[in-house]
Amino acid sequence: MKNSLDITPGSYFKYLLFVILITLLSMTLFQLVPVLVINLLKDNGGYIISNITAYHSDPYLMDEHINTIPNVFNSTVNTLKVLTLCSQIGTFLVPSLFIFWRFKNITLHVNKMERKEIFYLIIPFLILLGISQLLVQFSLYVGYDFLPDAIITYLEKEQLFNTKIQDYFVTKSVINLLMNVGLMAILPAVAEELFFRGILQPLFIRLTKKKWWGIIITSIIFSSLHFQIDHLLAILFASVILGLVYEKKMNIYLNMLLHFAFNTFSLLSLFLIKNNVIEENSLELMLNYGLIPVGLICLMLSIKKNNFNLI
Repeated sequence: MKNSLDITPGSYFKYLLFVILITLLSMTLFQLVPVLVINLLKDNGGYIISNITAYHSDPYLMDEHINTIPNVFNSTVNTLKVLTLCSQIGTFLVPSLFIFWRFKNITLHVNKMERKEIFYLIIPFLILLGISQLLVQFSLYVGYDFLPDAIITYLEKEQLFNTKIQDYFVTKSVINLLMNVGLMAILPAVAEELFFRGILQPLFIRLTKKKWWGIIITSIIFSSLHFQIDHLLAILFASVILGLVYEKKMNIYLNMLLHFAFNTFSLLSLFLIKNNVIEENSLELMLNYGLIPVGLICLMLSIKKNNFNLI
């Protein structure tokens, strides 16, 4: 079907504004409607929503509520899962599908995945795991004292909130793990790759006329929207690697698979810790002294082989 709203090469900035508008409208709709429905139809719905607001202000309330009001806390966690689902769908998936349907200027590169291409992802995956862990340790060591106190306080609170949410989302149950893989690994891998690599990255590449600039700008937005100050550099780096993979292979399926594997690794690690299969300190040592060196070696080999050349 021919799109009725055509975008000429000279009007990509207007197209960017349109993408932002569609995203904001969809995000708002998919956040407000579930909240209204929960308030109207669910018992104690208003109380649960107020709890979620309180958790944003003071994430440590979650630790208190799980001991004092466990039934309400469990309902609040389930509500947060629903809101997380709606957020991913409304912020990334729906705008992406609408834009691909409505416009023809940005083509989504989709190809059948060959076995050799799947094996190709092993090196980027090891680089992602190793260098991301290195950047997390670097961020924790250096800190962010150069930022205003108000911003640091806000970002640290968001970091703690996201960490605790993930911790309480994952339980010892295998069924729960599979549900979380769908919610926190598969859905983000599909929705975020469609939006960031499929739409924003090509758009910024066309605006700047430089592939590297397009990847970097997209990655800054990607990492900023995750609101995780301790993982900011790691997420920024991960997005750059994902951007490189897309520009090199031109296959969104490979990006989705790599993104999914990266997210699943984090979930599995937390699941194993919860089930006392491995201690958190032991896992940290394995990551620091195992994956970081492997990631550095893979990164140096990739640089030596000129794998990051986009010309």
